[in-house]
Amino acid sequence: MGEHELIGPTDDGGGRIVRGTTTDFDEFRRAAEAGLLAGYCEYCGAPLDPRFYFCSACASPYKSIEGVVTPARPTPLFEGELIRRKAPHVATVFWTYFTTVVCGAIVGYVLFQEDRPDLQLLLQSVCMLIVTCVFAVIFWPSLRVQLRQPGFLHPAAYAGLAILAPLLTINYLYTRFLMGVLDAEDLAPWGLLRDEGLSQATIVALFCVYPAVSEEIAFRGLVQHWLQAAIHPFRAIILASFLFATLHFSILSFPYLFAVGMLLGWTKWKTGSLYPSMLIHFLHNFVVIAFLS
Repeated sequence: MGEHELIGPTDDGGGRIVRGTTTDFDEFRRAAEAGLLAGYCEYCGAPLDPRFYFCSACASPYKSIEGVVTPARPTPLFEGELIRRKAPHVATVFWTYFTTVVCGAIVGYVLFQEDRPDLQLLLQSVCMLIVTCVFAVIFWPSLRVQLRQPGFLHPAAYAGLAILAPLLTINYLYTRFLMGVLDAEDLAPWGLLRDEGLSQATIVALFCVYPAVSEEIAFRGLVQHWLQAAIHPFRAIILASFLFATLHFSILSFPYLFAVGMLLGWTKWKTGSLYPSMLIHFLHNFVVIAFLS
C-alpha cells in the first residue's frame, strides 16, 4: 500500500492544526468498522473522530452538536437558596421589625416602667409605623401593583370574610380555655389601657387600624409578595404566616395567630390586592376588642 498524505489534527505547538500523514488507509477503515471512527469526511476525505461533531481536518460539520455535547441541565436549587436569590429582602424586613419591637419594648420599659403601659404601646406603635413607612417608600414598586386594584370583586374576598366568623369563634373558645388554665381574668392588654384613661377610639386606632395597615403591608405586601416570586405560593403563605405569628412574641397565641396569618395570606394571594386582607385584619381585631374581651 502506498503512503497517502492527509490533513490531520496534528498540533504545531501553537494551538494550530497542521498537515499530517498516515501510511495505511486500511487501518482507518478497520477502525471505522470497529466503531472507533465515525467514517470519512465527505469534503476532504479525512477520517472522522466520533468525539467531535466536525471534521478535525477541515472543520466541516458532519452531525449535530447535540450528538456529541450533552445539553447542560440547570442544577436544582433548594427553597432556601431560591429565597436568598429571588427574595433577598425578606430577611432584612423581618429582622428589622423584630429588632424594632424588641428595642421599642426595652426603651419603653426603661422610660415609663410599668406605670404607663399606654405610652409603652404608643412608643412601639410609632417606631413600627416609621419602619413601615420607610419600607413602603423603598419598596413602593412592589406595593403599587397590590394597591392599584381593590380586590373586592374577587370571590375570595368574601370567602375570607366568611371564614372569619368561625375563626373568631375559635379565638373565643381558645381564650376562655387559656384563662381557665392560667386562672386569669383577662389576657388582653387593652383592659389596662382603659384603666389608664384611653378612649375606645384610641384603642381601636392602636389595635385595629394600625395593625391592619402596617402588618399587612409588611407581611402580605412585602414578605409574602417576594416569597411568592421565589417559591410555591402556598409555601410562601405558610412561611409568611409563621413570621407573622413569631413577631407577636406570644407562645400561647402562636397557633391561632398562625391560622389568622394563613387566612390573610390566602385572601391576599387569591385577590391580588391588600385591601381585602386589611379589612379582614381590621374586623378581626375590632370584634375581639369590642365583643370577645
